[in-house]
Amino acid sequence: MGYLRRPIMLVTTALLGAAATIAVAAPAQAAPINIDFNKVTGTTHLAKPNVDVTVPTSSVKTQIDLDTNTVTGSANLSDLTAKLKLANLIGVTSTVKIVPVGGLTGTIDLGASKLSTTTTFTLQVVDVHQDAAPKLNLVKSSCRTVRPSTLTLNNTTPVELFKPITMVGTYTIPRFTGCGLLTPLLSLLLSGPNNTMTLTLE
Repeated sequence: MGYLRRPIMLVTTALLGAAATIAVAAPAQAAPINIDFNKVTGTTHLAKPNVDVTVPTSSVKTQIDLDTNTVTGSANLSDLTAKLKLANLIGVTSTVKIVPVGGLTGTIDLGASKLSTTTTFTLQVVDVHQDAAPKLNLVKSSCRTVRPSTLTLNNTTPVELFKPITMVGTYTIPRFTGCGLLTPLLSLLLSGPNNTMTLTLE
């Protein structure tokens, strides 16, 4: 069998050389980059009542794939506290929870300094009380929007990884359901298009 040893060695050497050539020629795949923004702050402007609401410190977790220029992740925004006037007379305070429906998706182009993200969520009203009676919750625990809202944010400041990025977008608030006697009133006060969200990712 010794006479087979040299041809086998030659074939093996050739195959190894070809494999090495293919490995060098193949483009390297960059691993996705995990970037967590844990100091997300901002405001949302509610169009119908013409009220600005502060977005308390929140978090956005992202995974950026520079090979495909895509962004995935999750947005976890803190509860919003809005002060409104019922019939322009009675001061009320409402607490609204932003409940994500699915994850965050988007695109990124570092060369063009562009970032776009899209999230879908429902709005759950967990508390509405008159300012004169803060312990009396006027809504049921089932109070929420009838369908999800979609928010697409685009950057208004340069996209530089590991530096703050300001994002702006608009969304529609659907009508509400399950809020008891306040259901039609909340829809009248809040539901409609052209609500804006401004977030600074840091």
